[in-house]
Amino acid sequence: MASEELARKLQRRLQREDAGDCGPPPAPLGAPTREPDPAPQQPARAPPASADPELSAQLSRRLDIHEGAARPRRCKVFNPYTEFPEFSRRLVKDLESMFRL
Repeated sequence: MASEELARKLQRRLQREDAGDCGPPPAPLGAPTREPDPAPQQPARAPPASADPELSAQLSRRLDIHEGAARPRRCKVFNPYTEFPEFSRRLVKDLESMFRL
């Protein structure tokens, strides 16, 4: 779901760049916007050449995962106690509580 939305935003941005920014200015963030209904399109497998290679690799990987062609990677677990052995557990807990929202 998020990869489809990201791909649509990227396509709109690239279309604006190709059109020379002659279109209407984008709406402010707080204003409600209405998007046109998405027309059935064939999914683009290769992003345009003007996109970052890093972003295009990420998008193509997400599309592959969504289609079932690739397996998602396991997330690496971050343990602050083993990552920072110079700090005591109490200090790490205090720092976590200080920076937690």
